[in-house]
Amino acid sequence: MRVLIDGACPYCRALGRTLKALDLGERLRVEPLQEAKDLDPEALLEALHVLEGERVHRGFAALLALARGLPLLWPLYPFLLLLKPMDLGERLYRFLAQRRPRA
Repeated sequence: MRVLIDGACPYCRALGRTLKALDLGERLRVEPLQEAKDLDPEALLEALHVLEGERVHRGFAALLALARGLPLLWPLYPFLLLLKPMDLGERLYRFLAQRRPRA
């Protein structure tokens, strides 16, 4: 899995460091947004992106993919699934993402 983060955002950098520490099987590649040449630059700045093979997970779906893909995050997966009905997870994600600091 590839995780694309905004290197100018302190939250994103912290998430990247945390994911690397939790990735005991070294399944993830945490990369800056600029590495994704084939994705919309505006969309990349709006939400976390996780690339899993040909699949692109964005926003809350990216968090679900990470929780499902990293064994140390498996305990979070059922909790995140509880936020999926009525789009609560995505709305909460967007609320927080819109308020993240940049640079």
